[in-house]
Amino acid sequence: MPVTEEENIKYRDFVSGKAKEIGLFDYDPNRVIWHYTDGPGFLGIIQSGSIYATQVASLNDSKETKYATDLFKKSVQEVLEEQKDQIAQSFLQKVLELVKENPESPTHGVSKFFVVCFSGEEDDLTQWDRYGKKNGYAIGFYARGFWREPTSWLYKVFYDTGLQRRVSKEIAQATLRFYLEGLKGDRIQAPEKWAEEFFQAWDEWIYRLAPLAKAPTWKAENEFRLVHELKGAEFGQVRFQQKETMLARYLPLTTPAWVKDRTPRLPIAKVIIGPGNHPAFTRVSVTLLLEQMGYFNIPVELTQVTLQRP
Repeated sequence: MPVTEEENIKYRDFVSGKAKEIGLFDYDPNRVIWHYTDGPGFLGIIQSGSIYATQVASLNDSKETKYATDLFKKSVQEVLEEQKDQIAQSFLQKVLELVKENPESPTHGVSKFFVVCFSGEEDDLTQWDRYGKKNGYAIGFYARGFWREPTSWLYKVFYDTGLQRRVSKEIAQATLRFYLEGLKGDRIQAPEKWAEEFFQAWDEWIYRLAPLAKAPTWKAENEFRLVHELKGAEFGQVRFQQKETMLARYLPLTTPAWVKDRTPRLPIAKVIIGPGNHPAFTRVSVTLLLEQMGYFNIPVELTQVTLQRP
């Protein structure tokens, strides 16, 4: 007996409530968040009126979600050690097997979640050094412009290790609780099958929190992430790009508007031209490009940061 719609709603509500409790939505909707990119990326965003979301397993850093996954595994192990009931022990052992990464068959390689990364820091040296060393741009967006739908939301990344451990433990405890609550009727006769069916559905919900927990060493990035759940109707819109280590998947996302323009427009607040560009000519070109695409009176500024060249 697979997971019911009512159970799925219960899992969703738990994760949504946890996100609010953590403070993932605690930001000013009018604040500006920054997406740093290179020249081709900048042109692609402005000319298409969309911003590309990367499939979660295809993010630049292959360890982006491993940090949260490791926290969850430790918490499951803690809950396992606290259990005396054999059914609970067997299930938690199964969970540890299910979250064990196999390089030949990555657990979340087919995940339906796509992510766009932003920084809360304007004209930031670290961001330029990482994403815009040569002919880079920083596009400032109003945060509220990425409030899209219940399955696609802008979150604030959290770096507090104490909070991360507590939340991870609560998720591990909820994992066991929801499994046991569902172990009834025909499922009692096949607990292992229910364990797999339950965890597949449950993991889809809790995994959306994985890109939102990062080690405190990255705190200076002050990162925000748009996490989007791929819908069936969007499957044909997925695009592919060969990266250094893999063939990555992307999804172009537009933003909602009460009145549709002939060309979709993003909630752009400002553009900063990064180090390495010829400032005078580039500024004129950026302004003309923005106006050509329907973005009028958008401030275009030059970076105040200087990158040291070898």
